[in-house]
Formats: sequence, structure tokens, C-alpha cells
Amino acid sequence: MRTVLNFMVCGALSAALVFPLAARAESADGRADTPPWVISNGQPDAGLYIPREVQQAYAKGTRSPDGRPGPNYWQNHAEHRIRVSLNPPSRRVQGEQEIVYTNHSPEPLTRLVFRVYMNAHQPEAIRDQPGNAKFLTDGITVEDFSIDGKTLPWNDPANALAIYNYRGSTIHAMQLATPIPPKGSIRIHMRWHYYLVADKGWKEGATDDTTYFLAYFFPRVTNYSDYNGWDMAPFSMGREFNNDFADFRVEVDVPRDYVVWATGTLQNPADVLQPAVHRQLEASFASDRVVTLAEAADVKAGKVTARGERLVWKWQAGHVPDFAIALSNHYRWEAASTVVDATSGRRASVQAAYPDSATDFRPMVDTAQKVLQFASSVYPGVPYPYPKTTIVLGSADEEYPMMVNGGSNLGNAYAATLPENAFTGFVAAHEIMHSWFPFYMGINEKRYPFMDEGWTTAFEYLRNREVLGVPTADKLFKDFRVAPLVEPTSGYELPIITPHDSLWALSPMFGLNQYGKAALGYLALKDLMGDAAFRTALHTFMARWNGKRPLPWDMFNSFNDAGVGNHTWFFQNWFFGYNHMDLALDGVRSKGGVQTVAVRNPGGMAIPFDLVFTFADGTTERVHRTPATWQADGRRTEVRIAGSKALRSVSLDTGIFLDANPGDNTWAVDKAGSR
Repeated sequence: MRTVLNFMVCGALSAALVFPLAARAESADGRADTPPWVISNGQPDAGLYIPREVQQAYAKGTRSPDGRPGPNYWQNHAEHRIRVSLNPPSRRVQGEQEIVYTNHSPEPLTRLVFRVYMNAHQPEAIRDQPGNAKFLTDGITVEDFSIDGKTLPWNDPANALAIYNYRGSTIHAMQLATPIPPKGSIRIHMRWHYYLVADKGWKEGATDDTTYFLAYFFPRVTNYSDYNGWDMAPFSMGREFNNDFADFRVEVDVPRDYVVWATGTLQNPADVLQPAVHRQLEASFASDRVVTLAEAADVKAGKVTARGERLVWKWQAGHVPDFAIALSNHYRWEAASTVVDATSGRRASVQAAYPDSATDFRPMVDTAQKVLQFASSVYPGVPYPYPKTTIVLGSADEEYPMMVNGGSNLGNAYAATLPENAFTGFVAAHEIMHSWFPFYMGINEKRYPFMDEGWTTAFEYLRNREVLGVPTADKLFKDFRVAPLVEPTSGYELPIITPHDSLWALSPMFGLNQYGKAALGYLALKDLMGDAAFRTALHTFMARWNGKRPLPWDMFNSFNDAGVGNHTWFFQNWFFGYNHMDLALDGVRSKGGVQTVAVRNPGGMAIPFDLVFTFADGTTERVHRTPATWQADGRRTEVRIAGSKALRSVSLDTGIFLDANPGDNTWAVDKAGSR
């Protein structure tokens, strides 16, 4: 971390300073060779900082300097078979699980490291945020555990790695008697239980006495990567996740009259639903029309689920990084579908579940249909990669593969300023669009959330422009995503690339870097490149890395390698630089029928802007400059327009790129007519 920050404080250092060992290598004619991973736009000292672990990945061939996965790229994989049993209003979740874990790495694995998120609820756990008594539980209890049929103690004080397994730890490590060889697999079996939290404000738990949302609930093998080895960092609530892709077969055993929604596809609808409801559900898969599959009165009357005392809902999902479950005995259930791939005609199911009291959820299926249409065809412009999405009323406003735990915004003062139900739709749209980033793209949310929240926030803004209109979308974006960035607060200039897991969760930039600032960076890049080139580069990156585990350098390199220009200078400025948004007019002069306006950039950020010229006759002219205007000289630029009309004033409009000091953004001829 100190190396990263020192580099960024000092600005663009030479390759010899960034790579002291590699820079000493010489070619046959005695000239120093540039390491193949130095990214440069042809200017001196223009390479981006590249951490040592990424350099090593290039050297090992697991990643390539051109942004592609390397010839030796690998990622480990797990297959989960899980059965959970619940009996509301008891909040106990009983689980039985089998994991087949495959080592695709080139080295034998001598240990296993599990991720047990539920232990974050133990009083002893490390947490970035305070929690109330309802948030605390005993965590997860593993009742029995075996590997390849051999029973082993889950908590073994003789285990050489027992130091990691203290109470409150969200990781659990064990030394293996027999290492897992390259391409080898092991079969893990365990039984466990935990209690759902009663704090409905968290991302999982009991929404009410008979409505539950299960997330991050099962033990899993933590990420083992080509660049970082085992991810041993604890889950401390303030940061999100770094889960590997896996396949899931999940059975949910609940009393009758409970409807279950989950990640993936329901495998046995005829076994758990009444025939009429089953027929309606199947019909919804081929129709845009929203149908009501269940109302609270229907459930209470026994008209929705099959009539066995207990029912087992069977779900299946392939190559997703997580799995979530929701259930209720009094939620309204609505469904439809929409075309997400115009070429093939493939449709995705769209479902919503909520209580009758949440009236702002009533248009939710229609809203989600339109979100999937926009995201599949406009931005990111890649067909929705999953068979369905379900939005369930909870209170978390959180995303999961094919699931959203969304909150009602009735009574929200800001929501009242927007069209009816628009704010609830705006939040749900953001969560749905996370389907691409992080889930489809395998982003490490814990360390580089700007590749997750930043992209999604940019897509959210572009959608809002279509749905709400540009003025409302701009105001919403500035109010919710950008406004704090203009405050002169220590830490606001920290570069976006700063590893998120090294920041204190309550620091000023903890949320701003990953959401608003990163989204502005992507939107500025779109303005710089133009829509077509930007789309080409984005799709190049997504085509190379979907279903894998990309790093920021894979993204930057893929954009530069997409055949639409090298933008290293821009990445340096926006993602690696200590800059902020502040422009200023620096004089206006008129000569030979040409008006020349000088614009300074004291903040250093390469932001786009408009100049608005108002002439003495009352007419106006608006001139746009993309971030390209700052490439040659990042501190000063000039804008020229031809014309002999007398100027009355010039104003600088930075739009959603809020200026920290707008007081120096106007110029006017004084009453005497002088400048």
C-alpha cells in the first residue's frame, strides 16, 4: 500500500523507478529494454503503476499485458449441493451441504480456507460498523465435517492454522493431511445451523416473523487466485465480497403455504405449486403481460402451494458467485418476462414479491422488465446472462445473483420530489444492473469495488436520462452520487485505484470513490472516446473476462487493446491521480473575429465541460470540450470560436461534474463595455 501511495503522490515516475529490476535489463545493442507490461501512450514516464502481484501474473502467463487472460490463466471451482430446512417463526436455519472443490491451479494446495460470513454476527467479530442487539447471534455452528468420507474435527486445537479460527472469525483454515494436487478435487460434507438475525435493516435475516431472506448463509471455500493466493482477509461488514464462481443445487424444505424464491431456476414447480399457479407461472415465461400468481388471501386459503405438510423447493444455478433465498407466507407474487436477446429471442423471467402495504412495489415487474431491456441492449449492451430476476421486498437495497432484496420508499422525503414510485424503481434498477458488474464479470468487490459500483452507477445514470429525463436524472445523480466530492475534506483526492480493503470503512472516500467518482470517470471516458468506440472497448473487456476474475489492469489494458485508441493518460489522471474537479475561466480575448477563452484546471481532473457564450444581441452558443482537451496540458486549455458578434458574457458549465469552486466560472463585460 505504501508503494502504491508513494507512486501516486509523486506522479508519473519513470519505468526505472517503478520497475527497478526490470529496467536494468538491456537489449543486444546495449539499450535498456522496457518491461512488456509497462503501459504507455508514447509520452515519457507515462506508464500506469502496476503492483508486483500483477507483474508476477504477467510473468507466469496467467494474465497478459494486452488485457487478455494469459495462456496459463486458471481459477478454482466448486460445486455445492445444499439442503436447508426452516420452520418459521423459528429463525433457526438447519443446513446440510456437500462441496466438490477442484484445484485448477498449477500447485498443490496444502490447506483449505473457508469463508463463514454468518460469524460476523458474533459479538467478538471485527466490524467496521456498529450493530444493535438484534444484529448479534452465535454465528454458524458446524455440527459435523468430513473430507472424502473421513470425519474430521471442525475446531481442532492441534490444527497448525487454528490461529485463524478464533470466535468471531469469518474465515476458518485447516491444514490438509493430503494436499489437493493440480487438477485434483476433494469432496467436503458438513452439517451446520445458524439463526437468522432479527435486524431487518441488514442484508439478510428476518424481514418479519414469517418472511425471511437468506444470504451469505453457507460455508464456502474462499477465493484462491493466481495473483493473491488465499484470500485471508476477514469479512468486516463494511466491504463486500470476493466469491468464486460455483454451481449450485439447493433444496429448501419449508412448511406448506410458504412460497420460496431463490437464485437460479426452480426445478420442481409441479411438486410445490397448485396446478393453476404452476400453469400461470409457466405462461409468464413467454409473455410480457404481468400476472398475479398469488395474493396474501390466496396463500392463507391454501390456493397457492401444494398441500403436503412440508414441501421441498429445488433450485439450480450454474457458474454464479453466490446464492440467495427468500420465503414468505403472505407476500403478493407477480411475474412476467421480457426479451433480453434480440438476436435469439431469448426471454428472462421477471418476478416480484412484496406485501400489499408496499404500494410502491406495484409497478416493480414492469420496471424490472424495462431495466433488463435497457441494460441488455443499451448499457452495458450485453444480453442479460441469466434466466430470471426476482425483486423481493426486504429493507437492504442489496443485489445477489438473480435476486434483489429491495426496500420500500414510502414516506421518503426525497422520493416525494420524483414521479410516483420513481425512487423505488431507481434503487431496484441499480441492484438489477449489478447482474453484469460484479456477478457476470466476477469482480473482486472487496478490493476494487469501482469496477462494480462504479460501472453500475454509470449505467444507472444513463438509464435515468431515458426514464426520468435529463434534468431530473442530472439532479438525482448530483444529489446522490457527486455532491460530497466538492467538499474540501481530507481524503477526497485519494485515487480511485486505492485498494478498498485498505481503507477505513468510515473514511470520507470509502463510498465516494467506488460510486460517484468512479461513475464520473467512466462517463468522462465515454465522452472522450465517443459512444461507438466506448462501447467497442467495454464489450471487448466484457467478452474477454466474463465468468473469470479480472483486475483493473485487465480492464485498462483491454480498453487500450480494443483498436479504438490508447487512453493511458486518462486512466492515469482519473484512476491513479490525486485530483479533484475544479475549473476556472482565465480570461477572454477577441481578435480578428475570433473569440478565445482560456480555461484553467486547478483541480487537475480531466473533466468535460461546456462554454456558454452569450452575445450582446441576446443569442447564445454552447461549445463542448471532451476530456481530450486536457491531454496535452492538464492545467490549461483554450477554446476558440469564430464570429464578429460582440460578447456579453461567458460561463463555464461542468454539468454533473460538479465544480468545487463555481465562483470563478463566469466572465462578463462590465457596464462600461470593457473586458
